[in-house]
Amino acid sequence: MSPIAVGSSYSNNTLKTGEAKLWILLVGVNDYQDSGLPSLRYPAVDCQGLKEALIKATQGFPNKEVIIHNDLAAQPPTLETIRRSLRRIVSQTRSEDSLLLYFSGHGMLEPNTQQAVLCLADTCKDDLQTTGLGLQELLQMLEGTAANQQIVCLDTCHSGDFKLLGGNTGSTRDGNISDNLFNCAPTFMKVLQQRASQSKGFCALLSCDQGQQSWEFPELGHGLFTYYLMQGLLGEAADSQGVIEADGLYKYVYRQTLQYIDKLNQQLRLINQQKLDRGDSKLHPEYPLQTPKRIVEGVGELILGFKPDAVESHKQRRALVIDGLTNKKTTTDLSRLFAGAGGFEVEFFPQQGKSWSEIRGTIQNFLHWSSESATKSVSQLGTIKNTPTSLLYLRGHIEEIEDGEAWLVLGDGMRLSRSWLRHELRRAAKSQQIIILDCPEATSLNNWIEDLHSGTEHGQCIIVGASTAEELELFSQTLLETLIAANPQVGLSIAKWITQLQTHLSAKCVKLDVWLSATQTVIDILPGNIGIVFQDLQAKEVPLNEENKQGNQENLLPKDVNNLPKLEFASRPSSQPFPNQPVSVAAPIAADYLEKTQPQLNFKLDSEQYSKLEQLLKLSLGLIALTILKRTLKKVTNSKELVEKLTFYLLPEQQQSFEQQAIAILEQSTVASKTTSDNSSGIDPKFISKCERELAYVVGPIASFLTQEILKSEPQISLLEFVNKLAAKISNKQKALEFEHRMLGNLK
Repeated sequence: MSPIAVGSSYSNNTLKTGEAKLWILLVGVNDYQDSGLPSLRYPAVDCQGLKEALIKATQGFPNKEVIIHNDLAAQPPTLETIRRSLRRIVSQTRSEDSLLLYFSGHGMLEPNTQQAVLCLADTCKDDLQTTGLGLQELLQMLEGTAANQQIVCLDTCHSGDFKLLGGNTGSTRDGNISDNLFNCAPTFMKVLQQRASQSKGFCALLSCDQGQQSWEFPELGHGLFTYYLMQGLLGEAADSQGVIEADGLYKYVYRQTLQYIDKLNQQLRLINQQKLDRGDSKLHPEYPLQTPKRIVEGVGELILGFKPDAVESHKQRRALVIDGLTNKKTTTDLSRLFAGAGGFEVEFFPQQGKSWSEIRGTIQNFLHWSSESATKSVSQLGTIKNTPTSLLYLRGHIEEIEDGEAWLVLGDGMRLSRSWLRHELRRAAKSQQIIILDCPEATSLNNWIEDLHSGTEHGQCIIVGASTAEELELFSQTLLETLIAANPQVGLSIAKWITQLQTHLSAKCVKLDVWLSATQTVIDILPGNIGIVFQDLQAKEVPLNEENKQGNQENLLPKDVNNLPKLEFASRPSSQPFPNQPVSVAAPIAADYLEKTQPQLNFKLDSEQYSKLEQLLKLSLGLIALTILKRTLKKVTNSKELVEKLTFYLLPEQQQSFEQQAIAILEQSTVASKTTSDNSSGIDPKFISKCERELAYVVGPIASFLTQEILKSEPQISLLEFVNKLAAKISNKQKALEFEHRMLGNLK
């Protein structure tokens, strides 16, 4: 086989035209005739699922053939059956063809020859040399084929006996076999590297590295490595052009596999801390790493397929947000974020046309929801298993009575007893549960945790917070702020979110109680691989608070915005992120939180313009508006460019109105382009002096330095943010709050 650049455009085109053929051989072994080889749970369904995922990814390749051997297929995965299929492929392939071979099952080391062997259904552990398929034999057969592009995927164990204690149910694919027999990783690596060095058209993907295990998790319904192979082929590993190639697929599988184990271990640490806090010393051990390995030499791309035109959603995520208090702005923004970056189908209550007397039925319908009818499987045997996730957010006041019962008081005096809610949660349909109780001024949160938690096998998380009487929305605002700060493409696990909340809320003196039970499945508050932060909900689900909306808009604009001069805006470049999103979005912004240097601003607004523009943007985007405005100002040189870039983040139907109103704000006065003072923010110097003087009473003479430092580092800072940053310099939280109240009290 002559060395070629992997995945040349010519070979790619020939696959698309049908001139070249794609050969796919899939082998999976669950049960072994030799009782000395332990059975596995998922190789057969791994094969079936991978087959359907490959068929979808290669829809654009008209000339392909899939050969599958597993316990559920018509042709069993015996040694002679596999050899016969390999001989057929070798005899019929042409140089322009491509070949993909996948094996899921046991891999062992032959004790006498030290050769790596793939174990098939009729392999005998005591006679591996004659009853198993040697890796060297397999590669020699592949070398004999004319196909210029070959990829081999091996989902096997590379080390010996390993069992987790403490109830963790993830399992490895080696069972109880001797370490010596399974210590074949160095040999696997060596043989595959030799093969790769002989041909630049060869690539191998292995499920794990030396000394590691290939994990199987019941909640995934597959081996971990193959599960993410399937997800990647179904479109999640596609590049911006929709192309799925071997390098991109490997990077996706590598990243997701590591993240899954890491997220599980984060949960285990929190659960173990819960155990210790309760006096339970029987802790769960953490899962060792599984690091997929790639072996390839050469340059170019090995194309495996293309993202399907219509990608089916396998994530069943629903949320019910119930706000029984008066100001619903923050919970509305949370609902929009759950619908966007959270990937939830969101229902908000109160709703137009529904009374609070219907709330019990609404909760029951939500908790008893089952995704079975809506679940889309890859095939009947190759289902991609995704446990549904239910998020219930309840905001109201807690009322205790003498007999030990407690009530959650919602709108119109509607009350839900704790015992009723416990009963409904335990009767709920099988799903991961995320329960958030937002109960301002509550003092008995731990009792709610104790009553509501259950040992659901799919995992449960309960988060209960109590804001202070002075700031009733502090808890919900912190929830929103921490979620906004996450990157929707990367996602956020529930364990990591809880850790962030514990840090933030402790600093704000907000009481937080948490319960988490999930040792074998990952719970995500943000699932990742989503390109939006906020998604608007239907008006009938989240009625607008017209009074708040009008109050926010008051004094923002001159009365007549229709007679302003029209600015011409250039069309948006196609390179801007997410140009085809049909909903109101904020493009991924996590990078802004990591920026180390601040570019010099070429365009400046006075403080009045800045504040009004920020408020206008908040009406559509919520709290994220400040971040977007700051980031956009760093990249523009004039008002036309500023409005154009800000408009990009809005719904199409919002854009024209926003442009008119933003122009009105910017046309009210001349934008300052130069300044001779350190204070280029436009904040009144008298107010700055007052802040400096008040700060000095708390921190001493350093107040002057701190004030100038903030103004120099952020010359475009708004008045509100300026005060917040000064308050952050005060270590005593109570004095910091008093400082903010003194500075801002007269401005409200």
